[in-house]
Amino acid sequence: MTLTRILGVTAVVAAFGMGSVFADEPAEPVKSHKSERGWQVDTNQDGKISYEEFRAANDKRMEHHFKRMDANGDGFIDQSEKQAMHDNWDNKRKVRGERCQKADAVKTY
Repeated sequence: MTLTRILGVTAVVAAFGMGSVFADEPAEPVKSHKSERGWQVDTNQDGKISYEEFRAANDKRMEHHFKRMDANGDGFIDQSEKQAMHDNWDNKRKVRGERCQKADAVKTY
């Protein structure tokens, strides 16, 4: 037998052996995915995100953002509040950009 054939047979046997090892493992339960980002919106915990669950989570998130932008709490975002939010975003971008320029910086994004 040539070396190529020996290696080929060995690879096939190893592949079948590994397949039988993993075949005995139980399927991963749905609840293990709950810790992953985005699964908090599955409010009835059925392992699926319905349109209603998705929309409710989005509405909640949008309400949160609106309240952050509405600094004086009058229910409207005026030009000064909008400009303040843009300035805040610009400052955050500058900080991230400066952090990326440092060679020894710890990148946390």
